[in-house]
Amino acid sequence: MSVLPSFPISPEEVFDLFGETLESMNDKRIIETPIFVPFIIEKTEEEFYTARCNSFRLCKGMGVTEEEAIENLKEQIDSYHKSSIETEKRMRMEEIIKNLFRKDHF
Repeated sequence: MSVLPSFPISPEEVFDLFGETLESMNDKRIIETPIFVPFIIEKTEEEFYTARCNSFRLCKGMGVTEEEAIENLKEQIDSYHKSSIETEKRMRMEEIIKNLFRKDHF
């Protein structure tokens, strides 16, 4: 008769133990391609420029010049994409872990 540990291994511990293996199982990657979306540039009362894009409502760039505002917006959009991919990877890893360590086995 096997004795199970009193505390089952947590998902965080599995991530620590199998993180690299689980990462390699994920087929998500970033491919950079030019996508043309309109940016809206506005000048504020404080003499700053803001750049926004309706396609990425959570992203906004600000700067002293229009170019700086656009560059900051591009960086925000890039961060948003990377964050979305990392979130999806984490969700897939959690799904794998749930399937490996189903509660009915403990």
